[in-house]
Amino acid sequence: MCGIVGILDVQGRTVAPSWIDSMNDAIVHRGPDDSGSYVEAGIGIGMRRLSIIDVAGGHQPVYNEDKTVYAVFNGEIYNHRELRRELETAGHRFYTHSDSETLVHLYEQYGVEGVTRLRGMFAYALWDAKADRLMLARDRFGIKPLFYSFVDGRLVFASELKAFFRLPWFASDVNRAAVDRFLAYLYIPGPQTIYQDIVELPPAHTLVCERGRISIQRYWSLQFRSQPNVSLEEWEERFLVQFKDSVKSHLISDVPLGAFLSGGIDSSAIVGVMAQESSAPVLTFSIGHEGKGAFQDERAFARIVAERFQTTHHEFVVTTDIKDLLPKLVACFDQPFADSSAIPNYYVSQMTRQHVTVALSGLGGDEIGGGYERHLGMLWAELFGKLPAAARGVLGQKWIHLLPDVATGHPWMSRLKRFLAAAEQSPPTRYAAFITAFSERERADLISRDFTGAQNPGRPESLVRDIFESGDADGLLHNLLLSDMQLYLPGDLLTLTDRVSMFHSLEVRVPFLDHPLVELMAQIPPQYKTSLWSKKILFKKALRNLLPSSILHRKKLGFSVPLALWLRTDLKAMMCDTLSLHILKDIGFLNVTEVQRIVAEHVDGRANHESKLWGLINLVSWWRDGRRCYKN
Repeated sequence: MCGIVGILDVQGRTVAPSWIDSMNDAIVHRGPDDSGSYVEAGIGIGMRRLSIIDVAGGHQPVYNEDKTVYAVFNGEIYNHRELRRELETAGHRFYTHSDSETLVHLYEQYGVEGVTRLRGMFAYALWDAKADRLMLARDRFGIKPLFYSFVDGRLVFASELKAFFRLPWFASDVNRAAVDRFLAYLYIPGPQTIYQDIVELPPAHTLVCERGRISIQRYWSLQFRSQPNVSLEEWEERFLVQFKDSVKSHLISDVPLGAFLSGGIDSSAIVGVMAQESSAPVLTFSIGHEGKGAFQDERAFARIVAERFQTTHHEFVVTTDIKDLLPKLVACFDQPFADSSAIPNYYVSQMTRQHVTVALSGLGGDEIGGGYERHLGMLWAELFGKLPAAARGVLGQKWIHLLPDVATGHPWMSRLKRFLAAAEQSPPTRYAAFITAFSERERADLISRDFTGAQNPGRPESLVRDIFESGDADGLLHNLLLSDMQLYLPGDLLTLTDRVSMFHSLEVRVPFLDHPLVELMAQIPPQYKTSLWSKKILFKKALRNLLPSSILHRKKLGFSVPLALWLRTDLKAMMCDTLSLHILKDIGFLNVTEVQRIVAEHVDGRANHESKLWGLINLVSWWRDGRRCYKN
């Protein structure tokens, strides 16, 4: 695991070695073990290394036999041994045992298309001196980050946004349309970033810059197409075989390795397979809450799993003393980001790094298996939509008025009311109502029109519609899963996991996002995943001999904190200070009256605005403390 940076000047101007060094210094947390660079005339690439495989010999940049192809790499290639054997048979000579070196020989053999043969998580840059070609590539799901900018004849890339602003000549205005998208989703969906001149290379894409011309191509796409005439029992067997293979492939490491354990189905299944594959006790790590947050504590479930598989188990308790954490989170993400589960993830990563360098995570299981309550809600909405129009109108309006305004402990209540209000709308409109924090109307009331202005390219909600209309999924549930895979997974979950773990120099691996497993799950009919009454049907059946019933059928709590309660108690002062009148007036683009209304309703218990408030707190904190340099 590493961080990578680079500059290509297509006009042939010199790239100063100090520029690459400065960019590397900005991401030292991603790779504290080693650094390296290659600078020649108008090209410079660099990396920071966290040593995982071939600790002694895996220095980067790596190069080919005649040193005409160089590469810097962030991630893990789980099939690098198989690829190495194939390439050596074809005549290639390796000088290390690292997975990184596979990239240069794979490129020699197959060109840019070699990326399709990789199994793993990765973001890499490759320079071909003979062809005067720079290639960037990112893994299929966006597990590893990669950003780039092309301004004034310079192509600049880096693993994190902060590295761009170490360059003495780089500056960028705020992307105001991205602020609107952030308030909708509480993260900024790619490829946009908060900066106008920096974009994210989309998952499953390559960028090639050759002789000054840039080409961006998709090399893989996921389609949910049900394969008929296969029994549930056969799907169970296929899933188990592929799942175990995925976990086993993710265990390659020359340094200590462990696993996050929440006691949910996904993390528990991974720990179970790890225990079967390991001769030593698995190291597991959990996090919980006491006192006011005890109702969301999952440690008891994690202990059941730890005892079943005889793991060496570690626990950490999150307290409300997190006032000093907010600036660190702003520094982690470099742009507004407001998933409150970043708080427990930050702490569990910090604790885990004290014991291991690599941790496996259950992330991705909900996205491929159908594990969210909103999936059930959408299935019920589809059934609701089959009622006569008159009945839908009467029932929908009746339900809306019956729902209380007070939503203590139920942060989804306001979304449910908005969802019912959209009962006559299309499925993508309904789903957008579920997964957005501020509705289009609420954002219009909140943000000054002068602020977004002509920059706004369209409604953030249209992203969901575009996915539904792509034709890449058959049926409602598969469209929901595809939306999650393309929006929520890379924009929120994978961003969160990468930044907070790498902030502590911890590598996190996600076996559920091994692409052969994902491709298998995309073929399984939706009725074997989620029904009107049950989620993760296939997982529960396939894993019944591995996990106890108390884990398979427990209520999902999620990796979260009791934020609604904290914002009324221990974090109230911090919230009121951050969203104070003088700060809001100084920022200038937020409606002060609207923000104060949201704060008052939450504090008084008239409504639960925890998601909205956490979004506003993070936006204001970034605007005041996290912004980098600007053109204006």
